[in-house]
Amino acid sequence: MINQSKMSLQPNSKTELDLLLLGLGVIAGGVVALLGLWLWLDYRSDPTHSLLALISLNLAGWLPADWRIWLGQEAHVLGLPLSADTKAYWYMARAGGLVGYLLLWLSVVWGLVISTKITEGLVSASLAYGLHEFLSLGTILFTAGHALVLLGDRYIGFNIFHLAVPFLAPYEPLWTGLGTIGLYLSAALTGSFYLRKQLGQKVWRAFHYLAFVAYILALVHGLMAGSDSGLGIVQGMYLATGGSVLFLVYYRLFTLKVKTVKSAR
Repeated sequence: MINQSKMSLQPNSKTELDLLLLGLGVIAGGVVALLGLWLWLDYRSDPTHSLLALISLNLAGWLPADWRIWLGQEAHVLGLPLSADTKAYWYMARAGGLVGYLLLWLSVVWGLVISTKITEGLVSASLAYGLHEFLSLGTILFTAGHALVLLGDRYIGFNIFHLAVPFLAPYEPLWTGLGTIGLYLSAALTGSFYLRKQLGQKVWRAFHYLAFVAYILALVHGLMAGSDSGLGIVQGMYLATGGSVLFLVYYRLFTLKVKTVKSAR
């Protein structure tokens, strides 16, 4: 009786702990967001004497003189503090797009690794699926940031409709539109993690095949619309990442074929 009562209390205790950690995470995130907003508004009201400027100067004082000169030159090139004609928004959008693509690639690769059971016995199922979910969330975060940062760029003049509605963008409308569709697909796939029980395992797995469509759209978007696609290192990155996905897809199909032959015997 005592053991049964202890076992019945364990799930409730775990649920309460999860809710507590979730609540603490929400509170901490809210505090950080409010603090960041206050620092930004304080900086905008008085850039010279703001707390953010004071902290930056103190931190810069610890850096070597050569580093301070280099940072000053980079800030001048980027137009910092951010002004209407700065290139900083464009640079941030490019960086966010590359990071978002790499996270999507990692998510697809990790999903293939899980499905082929390469990590079976090495990584627990909960950790494997948790990492897959984390990579998917990171993809959405950086990809959405990649798009939204463009609203601050004044050279091309994006607006929210250009970003939200495919093929309306003033810059490479076709390839930008494919990237928008890829973002929507990625968001739907990420949301499906939280509807897995309602969808059922078979439907959820079938729906996840769209991850390959989202990845191909992101790859084409990056190659055709990315302003860094002409660089050799970026082309090599796309070649290596795309090739690794192609290899794992082939390996997955090969293992399925072998499994089917064995079951037929």
